[in-house]
Amino acid sequence: MINRPFSIFSTGFFLSALLVCGITSAEAKSIAKDQVNIREKPDLNSAILYTAPLGYPIEIKKEEKGWVYFHDWLDNSGWVHKPLVSDIDTAVILVEKANIRGSASANANVVARAEQGEIYTILAKEGDWVKLGYYQSGTAVGWIRNDLVFGD
Repeated sequence: MINRPFSIFSTGFFLSALLVCGITSAEAKSIAKDQVNIREKPDLNSAILYTAPLGYPIEIKKEEKGWVYFHDWLDNSGWVHKPLVSDIDTAVILVEKANIRGSASANANVVARAEQGEIYTILAKEGDWVKLGYYQSGTAVGWIRNDLVFGD
């Protein structure tokens, strides 16, 4: 298996590229399965707003009767059935291109490059830095500043 970051753009998932500035104190989670329907209301008969890929990072705002209301990196909000939410900590790249470094320092060597929409697992946090890993394997990639990702 080749280690590659997930990309919401490569899954056929398209939304406007409105970036979120600032992270709230909401609880960070992720979507547990691929192509999960995000709904307008906490009801299986409610309109589907969009479909989210596996690992998609979300910030929980509230829970209601087995459903979770959340906010995402594109400033969208919606409801998802709680069993489809994972505790795996993930992050999505906010900027068009970003350097991933060998250690938590702006002076560290660049070990990989990431593109907007790619989803990684968060392996560790250190100050203003987040250590990313490939979602499927958990293999470490490197460090990125936390202002370049949503979901930390």
